[in-house]
Amino acid sequence: MTPVPVSELVTRAERWAADRPDTLACQIGGRAPRSASYGEMARSVEETAAALALGGVRPGMRTVLLVRPGVELGVLVLSLLRLGAVPVMVDPGLPYAAVRRCLERAAPEAFIGVPLAQAARLALGWARRTSRVVITVGPRRFWPGPTLATLRTAARDLTRDSRAAAPAPTPDPHTPDLRVTDAGPTPDPRTAARGAVPGLPAPGPGDLALIAYTSGSTGPPKGVPLRHRHLTAQLDLLAGLELIRAGAPVLSTFIPFALGAAALGATAVLPDLDPRRPLRFDPAALAADIRRYRVSTLFAAPALLDRLARHCVARDLVLDSLETVAVAGAPLPLPTLDRVRACVPGAARVLSVYGATECLPVAAIEGAELVAAHAAHRGAGTCLGPPLPGVEVRVVGVTDGPIARWDENLTVPPGTVGEFVVSSPAVSDPYLDDPRATALARIPDGDRVWHRMGDLGRLDEHGRLWFAGRKSERVRAPDGDLYTDHVETLLAGVPGARRVALVGAGPRPVLVVEPEPGFRRDLVRAGILAEAARHPRTAGLREVLFHRRFPVDARHNSKIRRDVLAAWAARRSRGGRR
Repeated sequence: MTPVPVSELVTRAERWAADRPDTLACQIGGRAPRSASYGEMARSVEETAAALALGGVRPGMRTVLLVRPGVELGVLVLSLLRLGAVPVMVDPGLPYAAVRRCLERAAPEAFIGVPLAQAARLALGWARRTSRVVITVGPRRFWPGPTLATLRTAARDLTRDSRAAAPAPTPDPHTPDLRVTDAGPTPDPRTAARGAVPGLPAPGPGDLALIAYTSGSTGPPKGVPLRHRHLTAQLDLLAGLELIRAGAPVLSTFIPFALGAAALGATAVLPDLDPRRPLRFDPAALAADIRRYRVSTLFAAPALLDRLARHCVARDLVLDSLETVAVAGAPLPLPTLDRVRACVPGAARVLSVYGATECLPVAAIEGAELVAAHAAHRGAGTCLGPPLPGVEVRVVGVTDGPIARWDENLTVPPGTVGEFVVSSPAVSDPYLDDPRATALARIPDGDRVWHRMGDLGRLDEHGRLWFAGRKSERVRAPDGDLYTDHVETLLAGVPGARRVALVGAGPRPVLVVEPEPGFRRDLVRAGILAEAARHPRTAGLREVLFHRRFPVDARHNSKIRRDVLAAWAARRSRGGRR
């Protein structure tokens, strides 16, 4: 049979399995460590693809995956891509109602999840109307449908029976007929495992690969359709950052990056983190995993990285195996950068990566350059570095409405703050079933499109991007708009202030402080106001409120939910409490 093209992610992983089958592909940390080699992963993907085909999963079928991070999740994603099915990835940390809205938009035909997710499907209506194929990862309770373990056993038995011409095994009385489902006749599992289903086309570069959802940090999460060519472009852009060496251990707290690491020949080390509450992790256990597995590259969001670095600094602990620390999910604060550099070897590289679910990655900057840029241009925001090769970035005038078509006259003069727009091979398709959001986020330009990042900033004389803040979070002050990163970077590092956020409380700009434990608030307030008075941009800010813990996004726990914080500040100000 002629080989069938499958996802580039799967192809690259299989190439490593053929060339280095004994190299570890995945290592699970925590209290119950386990590992899998590239050869074992390849065999598991082949078996699981056959099992899913027996369960009724078909090419092109949207399939929601609600499984804890680990080897199983990686195998399931690769198996679905191998089959040509479309994984639907939703953050489990989102509010239950938000998960339901996401799945209503995605309308998945298949639902693969742990028992808790299956219970939510029935009790909370998660894709209950559209899911025709239901597969439980773990023990099945009172709901119908097979378990993944049962399907894998059936796939092995079917393969063995077809070779030995033996009678079929007695089916599980609680499991539907695995050979014929309401999705149509079941293909030969060995054919399905190779990514081909008779009568259906194999996935190509232009076919839909997966649906990811935005973090929902500045509005409802939006479905982002990514085609196979988009995933290939992302892999190529990540490879250009030189974050990963073949065979080197890479610890990522962000699962998609871990899958990319596996495709690039690295060992993906997955820590024991609760994806619903990523900041409620044990920093001692995470540091132990980094040291135990001699992790060379660490990939994490700023808030998680800051907590790990605080733990290490307090104990004079140096994570001596680290060669690269990559930060993404939000701009890297300088105090966090300082703490990270204190607990890694002096030659280690700290890299801040900028991008979005719709186009990742876009730009990157080394930590040393970030420090130098901040020292030379205080109050100018956060330097994100130059665009990556193959990525184009322009700055257009600030407008909250849609832009019908691209025109070079949309761009602002160099050095002027506007909105970043990006064109690259990794820019995704229009949002899923959301024409209004699509119209606001995309600018057609002939045979390509510019994605509006929703981020404000400028390009400097060296072609570097400078982040000023989210467009939706700019504060309309009487003397002109204030941008969050222009203000907050000036006040970062004031003793006793863990984080400072600029929000609009009605018509007034307000500084909200998340305090460090053990500091007197009156002294912290005095320090904030004294530092603000030193800079023209912040000299007029006089109102300071304290919030015990900032609301943050569900995915990275690093982006401040300023819309929520602004509403809280407005209520607090009206009540006269400071």
